Amino acid sequence: MNCYYFYCGEKAAETEKILPGEIAEWLRSPELKKIVEVFGGKYSQNMSIDQIAGWLLEFSDHWDYRGKQRTAREAGTGEAARWMINNDSITDVQRETVLANIEKLGLRGISKPRYEQYDYVVALGGARMSCLLRPRYIKELLDKNIISAGAVVLLSGMRPVGDSERDATDSYAPGAQTEYDLINAGAENVFGLRKEYVEERYCCPEPNRSWAIRTYTSSGFSFPILSVSGPSSQPEIRRANSADTFRFLAKRRQIQPGSKILLITSQIYVPYQQMEAIRTWALPNNVYVETVGFPVEWNEGRQQGMMTAANYLQEIRSAIQAINRYLRER
Repeated sequence: MNCYYFYCGEKAAETEKILPGEIAEWLRSPELKKIVEVFGGKYSQNMSIDQIAGWLLEFSDHWDYRGKQRTAREAGTGEAARWMINNDSITDVQRETVLANIEKLGLRGISKPRYEQYDYVVALGGARMSCLLRPRYIKELLDKNIISAGAVVLLSGMRPVGDSERDATDSYAPGAQTEYDLINAGAENVFGLRKEYVEERYCCPEPNRSWAIRTYTSSGFSFPILSVSGPSSQPEIRRANSADTFRFLAKRRQIQPGSKILLITSQIYVPYQQMEAIRTWALPNNVYVETVGFPVEWNEGRQQGMMTAANYLQEIRSAIQAINRYLRER
């Protein structure tokens, strides 16, 4: 991998030893410095890592396009939508600087797994085409014998499908009501699964408390295929996030310390999701976690979008936020 990356150790103690250096390299990178400077910011390389992270967190408010743009609110759910933000306030020089430096920062180019065998290969849920393309990449990696899997897991939430997603999601999951429905339809399409499964499900009037675990019984593969949607740990405040669902999976599946877990996402989200996975999955459970993204060219012509300078800046900000959460907790 020719990018900065938040590497995870095989054990929590190893991760805690190597991760601060990985964070320092990312925060002090000339690529991030160039992006900050083209937006009028400057920070001293002599500051401590905590100081740089804190300064960048405040500065990155400039890149919170989802928060700034009311048009980025999805009408059906009221949530800020990544696919609806725009580049209007970004100059050509800023745009060129961002796009020239994102690959080294790990927001593009990280797609090849480091190992050949994983105990769990996990497709993370998402919006629009994500719930089709992420399972598809797992299938490709398996078919080409690039990796083997002890189990394939579809990890999602009960987030309602927004009206602004329907142009994309109806192409593979017409009528889907939730993200859980989307990723199930995506995997059934990709793996050729019949709708034969065993499912435990708790449906609550408060959707943030709902959960489901589905095990496909007719996969025809040497590994089980599971679909998991966990409840929120703060149901009064927000819907479940990836960490909530993983904790739910780890408890129900009894994931063993030392397990190797490969996460499949979109390349733009790799730094943020790897940092969050280390903080909320790897360290608490003493497991190895690695995150890669499906080929970026798969986005082209698939109604996916989310590859503008504004999108990349938003996700640099997300990675900075995740770094600050880790630094506060260590």
